[in-house]
Amino acid sequence: MKKTVLIAGFAVLLLAACDRVADYDYQYTQPPALNDGLETASLESVGMDPGPIREMMDRINGTEMHRIHDILVMKDGRLVFEEYLPGYAFVWSQPGSDGAWMEYSRETDHFMASVSKSVTSVVAGIAVREGLLPDLDRRVLAYYPEYAGILTGAKANIALRHLLTMTSGLDFDENTYPYTDPRNDITQMLTADDPIRFVLAKPLTSAPGERFFYNSGTTNVLAAIVGKAAGMGFLDFANQELFDPLNTQGGVWHALASGDTFASGGLFLRARELAKIGQLYLRGGAWQGKQIVAADWIASSQQERVVPSGYSMAHAYGYLWWIRSFTARGTSHKCFFAAGWGDQYMFIIPDLDMIIVFNCGNYVVNARLSPFDLVERYILAAVR
Repeated sequence: MKKTVLIAGFAVLLLAACDRVADYDYQYTQPPALNDGLETASLESVGMDPGPIREMMDRINGTEMHRIHDILVMKDGRLVFEEYLPGYAFVWSQPGSDGAWMEYSRETDHFMASVSKSVTSVVAGIAVREGLLPDLDRRVLAYYPEYAGILTGAKANIALRHLLTMTSGLDFDENTYPYTDPRNDITQMLTADDPIRFVLAKPLTSAPGERFFYNSGTTNVLAAIVGKAAGMGFLDFANQELFDPLNTQGGVWHALASGDTFASGGLFLRARELAKIGQLYLRGGAWQGKQIVAADWIASSQQERVVPSGYSMAHAYGYLWWIRSFTARGTSHKCFFAAGWGDQYMFIIPDLDMIIVFNCGNYVVNARLSPFDLVERYILAAVR
C-alpha cells in the first residue's frame, strides 16, 4: 500500500519497510491437478526447498515492471510450481508495442516467438521417425527442384541438417531494423507471395555447414519440407502427430501471407502445454504409453553441433535447441533449451529431471530480472 501523507525522517523508512514485507510475503501453493495429463505435487515432495522459491517470488513482486508473465517448474515428472502474473498483452499487428494490461493465466495462449523453432524441431523429429525424412544430408534442392535457378553453386549443397543447425550460410537480416520496418527480412518473409523462394534467394555469407548464422527464414523452409514429405500442411501434421496426442486445448500458430506456417516464430501456446513438450523430451519421446518422438532424435537434438558465436546465453547449438550449463551448489548441470524474443524460455535439465518455463514481455526493453539468474540463484538452489 502506498502512503499518501509524507512523514519525515526515520518513520518513512520504517513504514516503507513494513509495506514491503506486507506486500511481498509470498505464500507457496501446490499447482492444481487438472484433466490435462500433467501430474502435480508439492515442492517438498520432490526434494525442493520452498525457501528460495519464496525469495524469488518476493524479489519478482518487489521489482517494478519486471515483465514476467509466468513461471512453471516440473521436477521428477510432476508440476510443482506454477505462477502467473499480470502484464501487457502482445500485439501481433505491432510487434514489440504494449497492448492492454491483462491477467496472464494457465488458459493464456502466450506468444512463444522463437521457441517456435524448437517445437518445429520436435515436429521434424517426428517426420524422421516416420521415415518421411530418411536422410538429413539430403539437399533442399531435392525437395524444391523448381528453385534450381537460385540454388546454384555452393547453395546447391544446402541440406536439411544445415537448416536444423543454422549453418545454411544464407544471409538473413532480422536485427538491423525493427519488425515493424518493411526492410526487416522477417517482415518481408511474412508478406512474400513465395516466402520459401525469398529465403532461398538470399546470398551466401559462408559455405553451407561452415559456421553458425542465426536465420529465422530457414526454419520455415524446414517446416515446408516436412509438410511436403507428409503430404499435408506442416500445421496439420503437427496437430495430428504432436498436439493432439498431447491433448493440447489451447494454441494458435500464425501463418505467413502465403498460407505456410510461420514456423520460426508464430506459435502461441499455454505454458502448461509447452511444459508437456519438455516432459515428452525427458521421457524418451513417449507420452502416456505412445511413442511420439524417437529417443535417438532427442539425443541428437541436444548434441553440441556448432558454436553459436555472438550469443552469450549458450555455448553450443543442436537441432534448433540451445545448449548451456547451469551451476548450483558447486555442481554443473547440462541444459538444452528453447529461447524466444522477449525472454520466452523452456529449460530442460536432464540430470535433475527438471523443466523450467518462463514467459515474459521484454520485447523492446532490457529485462529487469534475468530468467537465467532466477534459475541459477533461486530455482536450482531450491534443489536439495
